Amino acid sequence: MPRAQHAVVLLLSAAAVVGLIGLPLLATPYRGPAAWDGSPQFDAGRAWGYAEALATRFPRRWSGSPGRAEAAEWIATTLWALGLEVHRESFPVALGQRQPVMLENVWGIIRGSQRPDEAVVALGNYDMAPTSFQAASDTAGHVGTLLELARVIRVSRPRRTFVFLFPDGEEWGMLGARRFARTFPERRRIVAALSIEDLDVGRLRALGIEGVGQFRGFAPMWMRALAADAASREGFPADEVTPLFEWLQRSVLISWTDQGPFLGEGIPAVDLAGRGADRALQNRVYHLPGDTMENMRQESVAAYGRIQERILRSIDGMARVPRETDFYLRLGPDRTISHPWLPVVQIGVFLPLVASVAFRVARGHLSAGLLGREALETSTLLSVLLAGLLALKALPRIGLMPWYELYPPPPRHPMLTDAHWVPVLVVVAVIAAAAWLVWGLKRSVPQTRPTLPAGAGTSGQGLTGAGIASNLVWLLLVAVVAFLDNPFGAVTFLLLPAFLWIWIEPAASLPRRTANAVLVGAGFLVLAALMVQYAKSLQIGGYILWYLFMSLAYGQFGLLQIVLALATVAIGIRLLTLGSLSRGNV
Repeated sequence: MPRAQHAVVLLLSAAAVVGLIGLPLLATPYRGPAAWDGSPQFDAGRAWGYAEALATRFPRRWSGSPGRAEAAEWIATTLWALGLEVHRESFPVALGQRQPVMLENVWGIIRGSQRPDEAVVALGNYDMAPTSFQAASDTAGHVGTLLELARVIRVSRPRRTFVFLFPDGEEWGMLGARRFARTFPERRRIVAALSIEDLDVGRLRALGIEGVGQFRGFAPMWMRALAADAASREGFPADEVTPLFEWLQRSVLISWTDQGPFLGEGIPAVDLAGRGADRALQNRVYHLPGDTMENMRQESVAAYGRIQERILRSIDGMARVPRETDFYLRLGPDRTISHPWLPVVQIGVFLPLVASVAFRVARGHLSAGLLGREALETSTLLSVLLAGLLALKALPRIGLMPWYELYPPPPRHPMLTDAHWVPVLVVVAVIAAAAWLVWGLKRSVPQTRPTLPAGAGTSGQGLTGAGIASNLVWLLLVAVVAFLDNPFGAVTFLLLPAFLWIWIEPAASLPRRTANAVLVGAGFLVLAALMVQYAKSLQIGGYILWYLFMSLAYGQFGLLQIVLALATVAIGIRLLTLGSLSRGNV
């Protein structure tokens, strides 16, 4: 690359980095709605009684168990006794057993007195991880809170319609909430959904606010600001992720709580959890038999319930529920960045790649024939990877590995550290067979050496350089599609390839070929770092590879996301091949 072009690409790269680092300087103040400032009527004693009854009478209520069915009956009976309009729905799902498991959602409705056509959903799952006992903090605490909130809201004669939903299957990918968000007949009337889930053991420290959607969406800022203000009125801070971690959440869009499916369906939603002061104790009991009522505190239930009551009453009292974009980044308690600067900075990340491709075109390194040739080479690699993906998707359906509806089993489930080698070997064999078949077909077809465009250089060097340039074009195409799907994800996963792979050049020397290999490998560092982080979060270490295998087999990632990832891998492999060739060889 000539020095002038080299300097332009470096300047664009530096500008992109400065833009990302300087995002806080472009943020603007945000003022959310104020929380209701009345006197809460939440009765902690009643809530505690409900929680204790659920935990002790139905201590083994995981999805598909007799205890779960009995708990659903108890919740329905309790809602009816409180005067709500009660509904129940059962539906089959795959949860790793030979036969489908029946899940059941239970919900009660309080019709609004002034705006019955606008619905507010307050929800919290009542199922539990099969590795737990009582699930006091992970389920019972928030179920008790919700039942008492249902009583309080009904007595207050709300203006809007309220739905108190108790979904099943949260531990397996929010299956009950997903079903409700997709099939509830009045779902178009939902103006807000609040996932009131998980009240940690011990003393309440803060209100945890989560907003990641399931495959799509993020909590609108007004809901997060309102929740934070409600917590502050009860003397508690809001516990939210850092801007960097929020960026990563928006990139991956894997939700772990029941707000996710609502956001995925375009319904404004947020998760509101009770964060405890004793994190060590919470970690010792999470999804384990020690999660019992003995570790809970009634004063924490009281504070948690009052916060939630303030939020629900605030929404009910609004003259108009806000309609805000979910395309923004929170950079502090009262500062956000959105249009126009956020997309400008995100687009700027890919300008070095655009410039590199443009310069290579200007130098005559590309032609339609070469683009087609490299498209065939890269698509051949992609087809082999897709063959492995198809085999992986088929394995649960033909009985070679357990079939789960959407997500792998929940944290601390024994299957997360019990890798099944037969399905792994089958996928490897399919990939090897597909590679052998494809390359055999290629060798049987006469190969013609493409004509090099003017300016491409000597034959071997020029063909290799043109091949690299062609693959950068395909990388740019992948980046465009990824950006249109999810700008945050496009930047997170393609920033390093876009920054590093543009420096790959035809190499004659071993040091240069080694440098090319390092550049290709470094393009996947973000993915590797995220896998390490998720392994730490799930406490499974190296078994994260098995977890990823299961995630791909089931439905934890969208098909477009997977195809774009495999296309990037195929381009990386092709660039590695080209970058390791000596000058004069193809």
